[in-house]
Amino acid sequence: MNEEREQWGSRLGFILASLGMAVGTGNIWRFPRMAGLHDGGSFLIAYLVANLMWALPLMMTEIAIGKRMRMGTVGSFRDFVGKKFAWFGAWAAFVCAAITFYYAVVFSWALKYFFMAVIGTFKPGLDSQALWDSTINNPVQGILWDFIAVVIAGIIIYKGVQGGLEKTNKIMIPTLFISLIITGIWALSKPGAVLGLKYLFVPKWASLATPALWLNAFAQASWSTGAGWGEMLTYAVYTKENEDVAANSHMVIFGDMLGAMTGALAVLPLVFAFSPSEAAAVETLKSGNYGLTFIYLTKFFSNTTGGALIASLFFLALSFAALSSLLPQTEVIVRNYIDAGYDRKKATILVSIAVFIFGVPSAVSIKFLNNQDWVWGVALLVSGVMFAFAVYKFGVDRVRTELINPDSDIVVGKSYNIRITLFPVLFAVLFGWWIWQSITWHPSDWWNPFLEDSVGTIVVQFAIAGLAFYLMNDKLAKWIKLKSYNGEMK
Repeated sequence: MNEEREQWGSRLGFILASLGMAVGTGNIWRFPRMAGLHDGGSFLIAYLVANLMWALPLMMTEIAIGKRMRMGTVGSFRDFVGKKFAWFGAWAAFVCAAITFYYAVVFSWALKYFFMAVIGTFKPGLDSQALWDSTINNPVQGILWDFIAVVIAGIIIYKGVQGGLEKTNKIMIPTLFISLIITGIWALSKPGAVLGLKYLFVPKWASLATPALWLNAFAQASWSTGAGWGEMLTYAVYTKENEDVAANSHMVIFGDMLGAMTGALAVLPLVFAFSPSEAAAVETLKSGNYGLTFIYLTKFFSNTTGGALIASLFFLALSFAALSSLLPQTEVIVRNYIDAGYDRKKATILVSIAVFIFGVPSAVSIKFLNNQDWVWGVALLVSGVMFAFAVYKFGVDRVRTELINPDSDIVVGKSYNIRITLFPVLFAVLFGWWIWQSITWHPSDWWNPFLEDSVGTIVVQFAIAGLAFYLMNDKLAKWIKLKSYNGEMK
């Protein structure tokens, strides 16, 4: 198949789009909660280590493979690892797709709350719990807002790499950071907010001996950065031939960490300022991602001077964070269809329809959404190990010396080899911890596949998807029409 290959218009466009991929809702609602629940400064240290050990080498791996192969996940695994591993690429794409189905719903919530903030819904006396309940328990509104969210993402993807993804992220990412910074400054102006600042940056050294802190830090790094999703591989398809793999990877990882810190500076001081005590603030952080954002913060915004304006900025930032992450998730799927011979416009329409249809169950049932979040969030770890396997098969040192270092200003040393080699160990520990956690939640029926967050539901859904793609491997390999070698499409 011959077609003119799309390209980023500039390195800045690629970096901003990549930052958009990494800086998502997890930076704004999950990171502040995890930092707050695990002694702030101590968690920051563990989070830095987790990014260096897991996210950074995986990010470099994805960009290197995408830049070399110039194809999406299925074609890249087929030609980079071997024909019989095309199903690895299908697994990575499907996991990303499964997350996309419900992530569009999350974007729709942020969008709806931004709209309500703008029209003045957040007023003193607002029952934020009732508002949230009405949001998740109204199927018609849920489906309508999900449709709007999918249409917005679809239009941007439809317009292509430069006209859609690059232009949009050049507007969204600066606006996102500015909105969070203004929210943070406003939060810090409140009495008691400095306690949140102190809590965030002052480590409690004894906490570093707590296994849960490290496990949550690695979980945050694996989820937040998008490393191992296939997104950076897909974005790297559109880079220039001499694109700097190492420097770009470092910028994205540390940009994501900056986004997480900015989110924490906006959220934690606010929670501490409006809580009667440190213990009460920590208790608020235990309310979950949705509870913290859509119930507690909405309540705070509604009952303070200037809160309506800040709520508009905060939910604008949350909407942009969700959209900037939804776009690359959708592009992962679209890219594979393009590789199979579809033009971008047709592929985008088909994928958008699928995202909407398969997102409806999450739009009408938060229990279903939570189940999918549980299952496919864990599946990302499996995808990460598959990327590590691709490196082992090609040769760890070859990837570093032939694919990463030649065009990089930052020379990557053999620490990359060590970190990639440790991936199976890190996976075993993280995966084992998640399984153990689930068993402690459901000691008598952890095997039940119909529970929201059981081991059984992970095993059944993994088995169905994994077996299906394994059996379809040869068809998947033939489905991709592009052939790739040394960055040249044939």
